[in-house]
Amino acid sequence: MAEISQHAQDMAARVEAFVREKIVPYEKDPRRDHHGAPTDELVMEMRGLAREAGVLTPHIHDDGAHMTQRETAVVLIKSGLSPLGPLACNTMAPDEGNMYLIGHVGSPELKARFLTPLVEGKARSAFFMTEPADWGGAGSDPSMMKTTCRKDGNHWVIDGRKTFITGAQGARVGIVMAASQEEDTKGGACMFLVDLPDPAIRIDEVPNTIDTSMPGGHATLTIDGLRVPADQMLGAPGEGFKYAQIRLSPARLSHCMRWLGSCIRAQEIASDYACRRHAFGKQLIEHEGVGFMLAENAILIQQCQLMIDWCAGVLDSGSLGTVESSMAKVSVSEALMKIADNCVQVLGGIGVTERTIVEQVFREIRAFRIYDGPTEVHKWSLAKHIRRTWRKAQEQQPA
Repeated sequence: MAEISQHAQDMAARVEAFVREKIVPYEKDPRRDHHGAPTDELVMEMRGLAREAGVLTPHIHDDGAHMTQRETAVVLIKSGLSPLGPLACNTMAPDEGNMYLIGHVGSPELKARFLTPLVEGKARSAFFMTEPADWGGAGSDPSMMKTTCRKDGNHWVIDGRKTFITGAQGARVGIVMAASQEEDTKGGACMFLVDLPDPAIRIDEVPNTIDTSMPGGHATLTIDGLRVPADQMLGAPGEGFKYAQIRLSPARLSHCMRWLGSCIRAQEIASDYACRRHAFGKQLIEHEGVGFMLAENAILIQQCQLMIDWCAGVLDSGSLGTVESSMAKVSVSEALMKIADNCVQVLGGIGVTERTIVEQVFREIRAFRIYDGPTEVHKWSLAKHIRRTWRKAQEQQPA
C-alpha cells in the first residue's frame, strides 16, 4: 500500500488550521436560506478565504490530477471539522463526486468547459439520478430509471422526473442520467453534462429536510424536452450505470471522511464539557455513565479511520471497490451515528440546542445513513455478494 505523501500530510495540516481558525467562527453566521442551508453568498465568501490560504479544492493537484484516496482521506477528514469546512474548501458533496467523475470520464473539451469552474470553486453542481417513488422511478435501484433520452438529429432529448437532487437550486453544472431509448445502446443509461439553469428543467419542490449543510437543498424536479448537444454526453452511450459506479463508490467513502471529521469535533466539544462540568461532587467524565460514552466514541473514531483507510487502499489499487465501499458506508455511518448520539447525551440539554454544532452533526449523520444508499440496501448487496461467492466456491469443488 502506497505511503501518504508529505504534500498530502502538509495539506491536511493546513486545511485543519484554516477550518479551525477561519471557518469555525462562521458557524454562527446568519446567512442561511429558508431551509437552513448556507447561502451562496456565504459559501463564496468562505471560498475566497480558502483561495487566499491555498486550501481551495485541496485534494486536486494543480495539474488536475487527484490525490490518491488514502491521501484524500487525510485531507477531507480535516475539512469536515466544521460542517461548513467542506463547503469552504470545495470538498463537499455533490461537487466533490462530480469533479471526480468528470475528471475520470470527461473529454478534454468537457473538462475545460464544465470541470474547470467546479475545481476553481466558482460554481456548484448537481447529479440527477434519483427519481420519485410515487412515479415508480429509480432510487437505490438505478435499473428502475424512467427518465429517458432519445436521439434527435445532433441532439439528445431528455424527459422525466428526478428527486432528492442535492444542490440543483442554484447549480450551474448538471450531470443528468437517463435511460436510452436507442436500440444500439441496448437500453443502457447515458449521462449528459448540461448548463444550469435551463428552462426545460423545472424545480417543483425543495422540501425542508433534517440535514441543512448543503446549499440548494434536495430538489424534486421535472425534465420536459431538455435538448442536449450530442457532444455533451459524458463518456459513451449506454455506459451510464458503469460511470455511476465510478462516481458512487469513492463518493460514499468521501462522505465517511467528511462526517468523521465532524464527529471528531463533536467528541472534542463533548469531552471538554464533561471535563469542565461538575455534578454530584465530581467532574461529569468521572461518572461511568458519561466517561464510558466518551471512551466508546474514542474507540469508534479509531475504527472508522481504519475502515476508511482500508477501503481507500482498495480503491487506490484500481478496483471499483463496490463491496468495500458498501462495507465502509454501513460500518462508518452507523458508528458515526452512535458517536453523535453519545455526544448529544453527554451535553444534555445543551446538546439539543444550537449552542454547539453537535446538534447539527447529529442531524446530518442521521441523514447520511440514508443518502448514497441506506444501510439496509448495502447490507442486502453484501448478502448477495456472499451468496455469489459461496456459489462460485461450490462450482469449483471437485465432483
